[in-house]
Amino acid sequence: MAQNQNASARLAKNTVIYMIGNLGSKILQVLILPLLTAVLLTEEYGYYDLIVTTINLITPIATLQLVEAMFRYLFGGSEEEKRVTISSVTAALVVGMTILAAVIALIQMFGIDLKYPFLIYLNYITNILFDYMQKIARCQQRNSLVAVSGVINTSVMLAVEAMALLVFKMRVDGMLLANCVSYFVAVLYLEYKLRIEEYLSIAAINVKRVKELLKYSLPLVPNSVCWWVVSACDRYVISFFLSISANGIYSIAGKFSQMLSMITSVFQMAWQESSIIESDKATRDEFYTKTFDSYMRFLLSGYVVLLPIIRLAMPFLVAEEYRIGYLYNPLLLLGAVFSAFSQFYGSAYLAFKKTGGALSTTIIAAIINVAVGACLISKIGLYATALGTTCAFLAQWLLRANQMKDYFRVKINTKVLSFMAPTMIVYYALYYKDSVVLHLTMLLVASIVFCTVNREMIRKILATVKKKVKSQQY
Repeated sequence: MAQNQNASARLAKNTVIYMIGNLGSKILQVLILPLLTAVLLTEEYGYYDLIVTTINLITPIATLQLVEAMFRYLFGGSEEEKRVTISSVTAALVVGMTILAAVIALIQMFGIDLKYPFLIYLNYITNILFDYMQKIARCQQRNSLVAVSGVINTSVMLAVEAMALLVFKMRVDGMLLANCVSYFVAVLYLEYKLRIEEYLSIAAINVKRVKELLKYSLPLVPNSVCWWVVSACDRYVISFFLSISANGIYSIAGKFSQMLSMITSVFQMAWQESSIIESDKATRDEFYTKTFDSYMRFLLSGYVVLLPIIRLAMPFLVAEEYRIGYLYNPLLLLGAVFSAFSQFYGSAYLAFKKTGGALSTTIIAAIINVAVGACLISKIGLYATALGTTCAFLAQWLLRANQMKDYFRVKINTKVLSFMAPTMIVYYALYYKDSVVLHLTMLLVASIVFCTVNREMIRKILATVKKKVKSQQY
């Protein structure tokens, strides 16, 4: 019991730290939507979104997911082992960056029209460096640095975006430049705090260690590509079957479901560490079950809270030509819930070093996403891609839950699920009603439901805050 309490306390502490670093950043990203949608045409934002989506596809292929392997193998290693691992991974990343630069140069030589090649390449490099530095900070349990670097990254990005769009009248290139500058500034901050150069040594580069890491990371590459197909391939389906403009509308609509994804991504960062630490303990199943129960309560009740908020807020946050995207928010938000459940189980693949097992579930989910989207998009438009993503993540979650039973068991709280599922269906249907009074009433009722379903978690949070305040008084 004491072990579970300590593990839960560690998970809660890390979640709060990551939340502090991400909450303000994500709120700012939502608040800047009026500027982005007022300045950029739907086709311009659609093209920018395609670039970001493509970078996310290229990254796991070009890096061979060595950063993820480094993250797993730095836990519990000696200082010399850490030096060897970090130096070896860094050398491999430099080789990958060089190869990608050559590929982009060849694309330009053959006359293929690629806008902003240099900015795209800088986006890739700075993105990789930022992830690399954050992973090392997390391995050192310096989670506050991760939080602060996230705030720095977003704050600089938004400031540069505003300046580029309003002052210098830049368009997509201004958005890309803002990404590069923000990642670079955040990397400089992390380097100042971590002094990674102290771990780097040419003599410490070990080919054998790279091979060992690749044995772990290579199964993650097709898994990541398939994950990209599940979560982002719909951007290409939309652009091919409909238009770049439609992709811009769909992408902005997806920003609202990302409010929930932001919270889940913060939790995932903390959960990934806790699942690894607790994986070999006798109380593992009890801890995993308790954690998932709280997570499920929070996400399902959070869904019914966010739906009326999105419906009420969206007209004030996006320009008129983007507002049609409100139609797809309920499905996109539901997909974010299923994605979070799937990622919860996905962290166990890392914890038990069974990364090959993640691939089969992701391939099935990818096939479902593409099939549903491609087959139905001509009939129901953007609903098809939203439906495909939701079905894909639902299937992936259920498959992973079944697949991981040999390693750990999580008991689903059917009592909570049987109450929340009908509530979510009702809210899904009422979302499309055009009534401000109705949506305000829905929000009030949803808030009561949220507090009731999560009363134990809220009680613990209030008790912790009260204890902190009391201790500071003395």
